[in-house]
Amino acid sequence: MEYMNEFSERIRTYLILIGIQSEYKIAEIISDFFKSTDLKKEFQIDWELWQSYLTTKEIEPKNLLPIASRSWQFGSMIPQSADWKRDTKLYKQSIISSLKPLFVIASIFLWSLLYYLIIFRLL
Repeated sequence: MEYMNEFSERIRTYLILIGIQSEYKIAEIISDFFKSTDLKKEFQIDWELWQSYLTTKEIEPKNLLPIASRSWQFGSMIPQSADWKRDTKLYKQSIISSLKPLFVIASIFLWSLLYYLIIFRLL
C-alpha cells in the first residue's frame, strides 16, 4: 500500500508539472491508469507503463511553468522520514497572535475617535 501511495503521488506531481491544472482531471487520469494497468510493484517497470499510458491517451505537456502558482501543493512530496520536515505543532500560532493585526487596527481607531471627541468637545 505504501508503494501505491508513493507511486500515485509521483504520478500526480508529474501531471501537475506538465501543466494539467484541474484536480478533477488529475484524479480521473490517475484512477483510469490504476484501473487499466496491472502494476508490477517495481518502479522502473511501472514508470514505463505510465509513460506508455501517456502516449496511448495522448497526454502531453501543456504549460511548462505552473510551478510558482501551484507550489503550495508540493508539501506532500517531503518524505515522512525527513528530519527537516516542518513541525506543525512547533510553528502553530495561537489564535491571539493571529488576531494581533485586528487589535492594532481597533486600537488605532479607538484612539483616533477619542482624540476627535476631545478636540471637538473643547471647541
